[in-house]
Amino acid sequence: MTKKISVIFSFVLILSMVVLSGCGCANNGATSYEVRLEVWGLFDDSDVMAKAISEYQKRNPRVKEIVYKKLTVDTYENDLMDALATGNGPDIFLIHNTWLPKHADKLAPVPVDNFSSSQAPILTPKQVQDQFADVVSSDFVSDGKVYALPLSADSLALYYNKDMLNQAGIAAPPATWLDFDSAVKKITHIDSLGNINPSGAAMGMSSDASPGTGKINRATDILTLLMMQSGVDMISPQTKQAAFADFTSATYGGEASPGESALAYYTKFSNPSKAEYSWNSQQHNSVDAFIEGKTAMMLNYSWLIPKIQSKAPKLNFGTAKVPQNKDKNGNGMDIDFANYWAYAVSKNKAQNQDSVKTAQQNNRAYATDSQRIAEAWKFIRFLTMPQSFSQDLPVAPAGTQSSNFNPAAEYAANLAKPAARRDLIDKQKSDILLSPFAAGNLIAKSWAQPDNLGVEKIFDDLIDNVVLKGTKIHDAMQQAQNSVNVLMRK
Repeated sequence: MTKKISVIFSFVLILSMVVLSGCGCANNGATSYEVRLEVWGLFDDSDVMAKAISEYQKRNPRVKEIVYKKLTVDTYENDLMDALATGNGPDIFLIHNTWLPKHADKLAPVPVDNFSSSQAPILTPKQVQDQFADVVSSDFVSDGKVYALPLSADSLALYYNKDMLNQAGIAAPPATWLDFDSAVKKITHIDSLGNINPSGAAMGMSSDASPGTGKINRATDILTLLMMQSGVDMISPQTKQAAFADFTSATYGGEASPGESALAYYTKFSNPSKAEYSWNSQQHNSVDAFIEGKTAMMLNYSWLIPKIQSKAPKLNFGTAKVPQNKDKNGNGMDIDFANYWAYAVSKNKAQNQDSVKTAQQNNRAYATDSQRIAEAWKFIRFLTMPQSFSQDLPVAPAGTQSSNFNPAAEYAANLAKPAARRDLIDKQKSDILLSPFAAGNLIAKSWAQPDNLGVEKIFDDLIDNVVLKGTKIHDAMQQAQNSVNVLMRK
């Protein structure tokens, strides 16, 4: 009898150890495998991520280490592609909001969590649509799969010199392009020698002009915004080819396509024969000219705010929503243009043998590729989504600080970044400088570019061909559209 009791006790003990070791059936913090994650970022130092990483590891004991590396933006894409090609890249990395068409084959979309009792998707497209501005779903959800999520997003807004507008008797920043034209004409002064000082607005030239020759920072984005506001289909829904030079069904019959009208509007600010002439190659680049108080208005992103405050602490400037393409009666749809980055997960990665040995020493298996992908996506979800979406993590939050910790909210607040999430955008409505960018995210659009840097070069050439070479707008537009279609076929 004693021997029989001993056998039963041993069986119960072994069974208990199996359950406690974390078979994936219990949400009790135990784990049967472990993983180490590497994250590649661009603009944030490691201390920005330190608290989020620390808090996450408290919640998920499977993740033994998260290493964050900040890379250089100029070589980032090439460095990333080279690393992914060898299987030695990061687990989590930033991608630009235009990169999905180009790099989707290297990304692991959000998977079903096969390693929990729920067997449910870690995130669904509907949840992303509900929580984020529409442009996020447009950029990163494809064929019912979520490929990336942002900590923040950025859209164009109008920077304006309050003193210069006040001196011109302009009570409020222009809300429409009609108002914008009027303000430019009131502010711009051209002397007898043709020198412009001050300029009403930094508009009209490309962003690749030589240094000191009127460079307009983010000129191609501004032109794209004007095209979209004019009703352009950047990509034809039928042919899936570039269509920004074409007539649309809504505008067919006019003298010029909406894309041509947008280009004509943009380049008129550098055309001496136009009443809105306010910019030429003698100007400093747009950012420097604004900081120096030599131009009253420019369009750009929120990342410029700390730069302006640092270089010109006494400059009395404000930000406002981008002007809209509306008539005198206010008819027209509000549209902005987005340019931002989001975190994605690598599809494949070679196992690090040192990590495998360490896991074995801990009497655990090292994560399979499927497990690695699932754990990487849970960390992205923790970073970007409200806390309620991470309730399935093995360990519940302990204490007031942990239970209330919201990485995306802290990121937006501490770094003064416009939010991508709807609940955080709502909180930024009262922020004096950030509110136009946050509100812009709600109405922002983008388009599926085959190569964002290649398209940027084509659009810069498009502007240069009209402004510097005298090419007819129609011909320049057709040439640019053909060049983009060549990129799409590569």
